Amino acid sequence: IYHERHRLRNGRLLNYAAGGGGGDAVLLLHGWPQTNHAWRRLMPLLASDYRVVAPDLPGFGNSSKPHSGYDKKTIALSLHELMQSLGHERYHVVGHDLGGQAGYPVAAQNPAAVKSLTLIEAGIPGLGDKDNAANPWLGGSWHFGFNMLADLPEILLAGKEREFLNYIFFRDTIGLVVTDAISNADLDIYATALSQPGGVRGSFSHYQAMMQDREDNRAFAKHALTMPVLMMGAQCGAGLSWLDTVQAAALHVETALVSGSGHYLPEERPSEVADILSSFIARAI
Repeated sequence: IYHERHRLRNGRLLNYAAGGGGGDAVLLLHGWPQTNHAWRRLMPLLASDYRVVAPDLPGFGNSSKPHSGYDKKTIALSLHELMQSLGHERYHVVGHDLGGQAGYPVAAQNPAAVKSLTLIEAGIPGLGDKDNAANPWLGGSWHFGFNMLADLPEILLAGKEREFLNYIFFRDTIGLVVTDAISNADLDIYATALSQPGGVRGSFSHYQAMMQDREDNRAFAKHALTMPVLMMGAQCGAGLSWLDTVQAAALHVETALVSGSGHYLPEERPSEVADILSSFIARAI
């Protein structure tokens, strides 16, 4: 596995990790509040059969943190550009959490290039019958509203990034079940990334763009995805609660529910996730 930064046509930089041998390319998109470090256990398990690419999403980690362009339709253009620049004309997309929200428009805008789409503990804002993820009164998480605020999170979290992340990862609902899956050293890596200049602003800007994402997703969904789509959930996480949003976007949807895990499946149950992904991707080739 090697780490590099790619300069996009818009001048911004995407930091990414990549490696593996032959086989199909797999684009791995991390969730919030993480970086591509979230794939550290999964990448080696997939690298024997696939070429894996795991960027830091814009606004996260060592990627650029611009002041605009966080709607997922725009983010997806940069991710597709990265894969094309690396020589991957066709590839599979796997997104966890927020990465799934970015993964959907990658597939929707590039249906000839994306061979399959996997959403791990992720849904598609704006679709489905409920669309309640951002409303805590209707079962959604409080952090959606908090992250959508401009400026205030930066003030409140300054110097408290590690304490904030510790709460997020170890909360009673949607938190870790395998509590040693994110060690103190891992937590330090995530806290360092969040505390960089622009770290809070950039990563939270993905949520501030969600209203635009909802409208874009509704437009994308007028043309249903035809490639195989897998929704993977965690028994002690969101599970399959967002399945209706995925079924509203794709014609061929499979599901997998992993037991003994909280929301952070790639870190908590990497072997199980790798087995499920490998089986799904092999059938999607």
